[in-house]
Amino acid sequence: MEIGLNKRPPVVSWYDLKACMRVRFVPPPYQQERLLKFQRLHQGHRTVDEYFQDLETTLTKMNMHVNEESKIKRFLSGLIRKIKDLVKLHEYSSLKGVVHLAIDEHIFIHTH
Repeated sequence: MEIGLNKRPPVVSWYDLKACMRVRFVPPPYQQERLLKFQRLHQGHRTVDEYFQDLETTLTKMNMHVNEESKIKRFLSGLIRKIKDLVKLHEYSSLKGVVHLAIDEHIFIHTH
């Protein structure tokens, strides 16, 4: 592997290029702002689906590769309490399953 004058290995993949571009052009305050948004993310008055889409978008923008279990925990922690409590009564094994349970519970709460 040749290393150029800038003492970095050559870019050989799309992932490498994105990483180099992020280091070069995304200022640290922006990354810190994104991290704070991620940590404070919660459902609030949005639908479950809107909250989930925002969570996924934030993870993508931050280039975070989080395992399924961590995503589930993060998703649940941001749900409104009524929905979270009802979802935790069920068994689930995937993020997709948890999101569907939460949507069903959200609909149930608003129809009764």
